[in-house]
Amino acid sequence: MTLEAPAANREENKAIAIAQDHAGVVLQSAKQLRMMIEDWLEGRKDRFREHFNKLAQFERQADSIKRSLLDELSISETMLRRSDFFRLAMTTDDVADICEATAWDLTGLEDYKPGATLREQFKAMLEPLNEGVLKLREAILLLAQNSHKSVDIAMEVDEAERAVDEAHRKLLRGLYKSGLDILVLLRVKDLAQHLEEASDATEDAADAVRIIAVARA
Repeated sequence: MTLEAPAANREENKAIAIAQDHAGVVLQSAKQLRMMIEDWLEGRKDRFREHFNKLAQFERQADSIKRSLLDELSISETMLRRSDFFRLAMTTDDVADICEATAWDLTGLEDYKPGATLREQFKAMLEPLNEGVLKLREAILLLAQNSHKSVDIAMEVDEAERAVDEAHRKLLRGLYKSGLDILVLLRVKDLAQHLEEASDATEDAADAVRIIAVARA
């Protein structure tokens, strides 16, 4: 284990605590997006806008926590891994930002009811995406308790990202053969692309977690 001055440890532990709060709010953003997309897939419109509004609130809350973390890092005088925490803050927040952008795109498809195949393909992307965000939060929670375990959990985010990639490619292959109206097709393609981007951002954040965890081990 790396030996550091007590002040550096205090600063880092405070940063981890804020990062844990941040990850919790980002996870809520991802959950709201999942519920919103599931309602769209099943033609349930009664809570569609409610999920969108809640997601927007979580995204703003995530931004606020991110700024608090960045402020904390900016005044740190002894933290050795400050740049790694900057990266963690930014990449984790990217997940919430992309979730909100995805939800906004989805409002343009509110009146389109996808067929059974497309519904299953989107569900195949949603499951590992949410699993990845959940594992990211778990890895961040473990940073202060068990760095070795944090690394192991962060590795599971990579597995979830690969599953999203595979589901995304399968969705696109079917989409181009679907015969959908071109405007609908482009919006559906953009929606799937945003989900892929959210998964990529989750993997980037997990990489940042691993860097911090390995240094703390």
